[in-house]
Amino acid sequence: MCTNDNPTTTRAVVTDYFNWRLKAITNNNRLFFIVRKIATDCEANYYSQQPTFNFHYSSSSLGQLANIHHEIANELFNDGIITWTRIITLISFSAILVERLRQQQPNIDLLISSMIDWTTNFINTNLRSWLESQNYWVNSLKYDRSLSNRYIFTGWMFENL
Repeated sequence: MCTNDNPTTTRAVVTDYFNWRLKAITNNNRLFFIVRKIATDCEANYYSQQPTFNFHYSSSSLGQLANIHHEIANELFNDGIITWTRIITLISFSAILVERLRQQQPNIDLLISSMIDWTTNFINTNLRSWLESQNYWVNSLKYDRSLSNRYIFTGWMFENL
């Protein structure tokens, strides 16, 4: 695995979360464990407060799905506030979206790799300055777990799909 102080770590984090969530493949890396724990806490908070997430995607265009994903990611950060919990929420949401689309997509591997690309690219491009100020993923290892309950999935993420 790469060091936690460069942008390639984002891809490793996103890929690990997708593998853990969608394929039950685990890697015993401290950073990956922290991301999984925060994501699990966020999801549990969301599901305890919101109705079940239903997403019906009727198009076969990955381009349209990429646009939807980008719009949701932009909405999550549109207030200019960037936190590790919000970044991890985006990663978790992206994996949930793929999980929900499994039944509707004939080529799930292409969907998974595309969603990993879109999520990684959004984080590394749109949140680059903030990541650099945090020394990339190094400071996420210092994350205070008690903060994970402060920001949860919000209803608009799911209701507006």
